[in-house]
Amino acid sequence: MAVILVMGASRGIGRGLVRACVARGDRVIATVRQRADGEALRAEGAEVLVVDVADPASVSGLAWQLDGQEIDCAWYVAGVWDAGTAAHPPTQ
Repeated sequence: MAVILVMGASRGIGRGLVRACVARGDRVIATVRQRADGEALRAEGAEVLVVDVADPASVSGLAWQLDGQEIDCAWYVAGVWDAGTAAHPPTQ
């Protein structure tokens, strides 16, 4: 059993990764921005942490929550596409 971290698990690719990893028997730690988004993931067998990856304090909090955890694989699939500013990294 691997320990998998999926950051951005509310929907889309992240949600699919959570489902696939839980189905194969992995321990999955999934992050969501809104607490309500985590209810379905919990029901599917994932551990859920509330993290806003656009907020440095929230990401720092994730580090504290994971302190001492051994993570076998981490997926970062959180994000929003904005073609108008795609040439510059996000700051907010």
